[in-house]
Amino acid sequence: MNRIFLTGATGFIGRELINKINGKYKITCLVRKTSDIEDLKKYAVNFIEGDMLDKNSFEMSQDSIDIVIHLATSHIGGNEQLNLQGSNNIIEFCKEKKIKRIIYISSMAVKRDILDEYGAIKLQIEELIKQSGLDYTILRPSMIYSNKNLGIITKTFNFPFIIPIIGNGHYRINPVYIDDLIKAIEKSIESKVPIKKEYDIAGGESMSFNELVKISMIRFKMKKLIIHIPLKLCILIFKIVPIVSVEAIKGINQDTNADISSLKKDLKIIPISFREGVKNVNI
Repeated sequence: MNRIFLTGATGFIGRELINKINGKYKITCLVRKTSDIEDLKKYAVNFIEGDMLDKNSFEMSQDSIDIVIHLATSHIGGNEQLNLQGSNNIIEFCKEKKIKRIIYISSMAVKRDILDEYGAIKLQIEELIKQSGLDYTILRPSMIYSNKNLGIITKTFNFPFIIPIIGNGHYRINPVYIDDLIKAIEKSIESKVPIKKEYDIAGGESMSFNELVKISMIRFKMKKLIIHIPLKLCILIFKIVPIVSVEAIKGINQDTNADISSLKKDLKIIPISFREGVKNVNI
């Protein structure tokens, strides 16, 4: 049984991962003292209270470890020091403990022509891992959705009467169902894939953002008015009220250029399309 050290256990992906692989592996989760882990205590996992910025808080972790799954990175507006220095501490931890492999959950945001803070940080962490000398697998999921969460679409639907779309909505997107991402992580754990390689993790269908919204509206029987907000107007607004960076707004309006050929060939995963996956969603 592989022994796994997991960061980011209390995040969306982390909780889904633990739920799916509980009992298959011996899992130790690095969590902060302030983390809410009540719902995770029902699983057969161990917890170490610590902080990625303080390597001493987890480097003495007792058990031998085979694989680190590194999930913990903040989103836009997050703590850059936590992301970069914390990830570097995880890399040093792997070296000191002679851990066989690190699996890093990156993002398709690293492949955009215009990088926002999130994509730039993810890309920097990828480079840290690639230069570390460790065996690694890097997974780059596109927009992730689950049976209870449609990601950015859910937030868009929360507006009363209208569904606001930034830009013309023609930009392409490949949403990936959470189960397909979990399958990719499991395949990587079992070491049946080439090491030192990156994989795009995306759905089996590319569509425009407009199509995505319309399919979702039909699925949830919504009758709202779709309003396209000009990109230049959005940029002007967020320059004045910097809730979201201008780079993030520009990034939203770029195509998701996912190549899932290696996902199919190496990991033997045929991801489901959004049209099929959304049937499982209840928001």
